[in-house]
Amino acid sequence: MAALNSVEETAPAPAAARGSNRCAVVARALGESVLGSAPEISDAWLILEHPGPWPARDKPPGMPREVVDFLDRLPAYRIRSQLIRRPGARRQVPPHQVYVAFSGGAHGGEPWMEQREVADMRELFDLDLDAVARGERPGWGTPRHDPVLLVCTHGKREPCCAQFGRPTVRALHAAYGEPVWETTHVGGDRYAANLVTLPYGTYHGLVTEPVAVDVGAACLRGEVDLAHYRGRTGVPTAVQAAEWFVRNHVGTVAVDAVRALSHAANADGTTTVDLHTGGRLFQVSVSTAATGCPRLTSCSQGAVTDPDEFILDELRELTP
Repeated sequence: MAALNSVEETAPAPAAARGSNRCAVVARALGESVLGSAPEISDAWLILEHPGPWPARDKPPGMPREVVDFLDRLPAYRIRSQLIRRPGARRQVPPHQVYVAFSGGAHGGEPWMEQREVADMRELFDLDLDAVARGERPGWGTPRHDPVLLVCTHGKREPCCAQFGRPTVRALHAAYGEPVWETTHVGGDRYAANLVTLPYGTYHGLVTEPVAVDVGAACLRGEVDLAHYRGRTGVPTAVQAAEWFVRNHVGTVAVDAVRALSHAANADGTTTVDLHTGGRLFQVSVSTAATGCPRLTSCSQGAVTDPDEFILDELRELTP
């Protein structure tokens, strides 16, 4: 498989963020926790094949203006758009492979995914965005029942995503083939390589090449790998953290095995979450605290911060 080392795809890191000083390297060295760090802002996805190059933030040059405008409207529906491409030898487009997926998120409900190849990106305009936002299958594409794995390799946006994402996506593609794609930035610079599984919207971070095949296998089985599990998109981060603590407590890894029933922010800064799993009801209280170790948390932004991490304050079972 051809290595992806094109200069145009990798932005130079700031001088203070090269080699061993890069944010993802520091996160690994410090054993930083990744739990409770998946983005909260979307419940659904529109994934569009585009071989690149991918600019750092704007849409690719040559993309029709009306398509750009359409994609820019998606956040209002809590739909996240991503560009994808095949690892190694990228196929010519059109046709473009497109996936539409609903992860549940804040709405709950059953995840689903549809796929379709489009000869013209303007075919996206036929998609019923209101239905997708409600979690309803739009019937725009063919139902897909097997998961899809997206690995962020967006080097122009964040150099760590290229450094760690490319070896990871090559390993996954060699092992599993068709379900594996490179994607544009998914968030969490210092957690590279980042792996997103659709339709569930589960995020895994710090997925290095040596562990990629095992983490990918869990994702394709409809499971999470607790050592790398960041959380689930669309869910409040405190709820993501509470879910992780319950999973770790009872030893359950199936994506749909834990369900949050309610959550409440308390005056003391903690969040209390009620969760159900395997016929058992748990109440979990979590809070956040700074690590006490300021460090580079984004190479692309040159950001040095002392990030908060989630702490388990109390976990108790409410079932008799």
